[in-house]
Amino acid sequence: MDVKWAIKELELKPDFRDFDNCDIIFAFLQSLPSLQSFSYSQICRRPITPARLPQLLSSLQHLPLIKFSLKTGTFERLQGPVIEGLRGLQALSITWTLGDHPDQPGSSHEQLMKLIRPSLASLVDLCIKNEPSKLDSHFDLWSIKDAGTTLTSFEYALQSLDDSILDTIPTIFPNLTKLSISWNNLATGYSLPWQDAHAKILSRNTNLIELKLSSDFEKNSNDPVTADTDYAWYVRSYKRRLEASQIVAQVCTKLQRCSWLQWRIGRVKNSSMLHPFVIEEQTLHGNVVRRARGVKQYWMGRDQEDEWREGIIVKCRLEDLPGDIIGEND
Repeated sequence: MDVKWAIKELELKPDFRDFDNCDIIFAFLQSLPSLQSFSYSQICRRPITPARLPQLLSSLQHLPLIKFSLKTGTFERLQGPVIEGLRGLQALSITWTLGDHPDQPGSSHEQLMKLIRPSLASLVDLCIKNEPSKLDSHFDLWSIKDAGTTLTSFEYALQSLDDSILDTIPTIFPNLTKLSISWNNLATGYSLPWQDAHAKILSRNTNLIELKLSSDFEKNSNDPVTADTDYAWYVRSYKRRLEASQIVAQVCTKLQRCSWLQWRIGRVKNSSMLHPFVIEEQTLHGNVVRRARGVKQYWMGRDQEDEWREGIIVKCRLEDLPGDIIGEND
């Protein structure tokens, strides 16, 4: 049997330093008969330029793909006509960095929408990372609302601080069990400030089991990062997100996991830290109580010497931190 029949899953990250002939890629993909999962990550400007994106999709049309991941990888402009995406996908992930065609304002998001639209009736898992070079560039989620019948997992990254999507998402995607939203303001390195009102809006996601947000808690607390590896600031950041997780746990009654992606944890804008929490139910005096428990992070587990204030020890042992933290042995 030809070994190509056995290839069900494939990931390509071509580097132009190795070769720059994308026709080799297209021919190889067209020769595969049974591929079900394909991931393509553009690392640099070559080998596949925006003008040749239609050929990439054409080379996949014959395949029984159910999972497709595309990372455009460069901040170039669209070239050529807008094209349709693949049909019948169950999982689709797109990291979109391409800007509008010089002569076609709005063509970037039109193309992004058309890459998604052919599979709207079959998608279960959708990830859109909308990262064009133009800041505050909005993708209209209503244009893909027809995915709402089947979609259960949605990950969305946008380069703005628009919180209206918290209202939009449960309206158009009512069956979500997993939701992730990242607000990326590349100009400042900060994210959307958390408001207690956001918890009430999140409660409209009535089936939610797993939630991940990049909400910023430090701006409203007037506690911005001032140094790298500031353990005392890490503890304060953790406590703020523990409190928010507890609030969300009360209104999202099926939630089991809640994580917070914290942008800019040092002087580098794109630095980040993940604060994960587990939501547990306990019976107390005959009543079911939901509580958030922290999950051990790399800086937890032992007292840390403050690198910026001589002689200061920051208490980071699990027993000294709130949230009944889950360690490696739990």
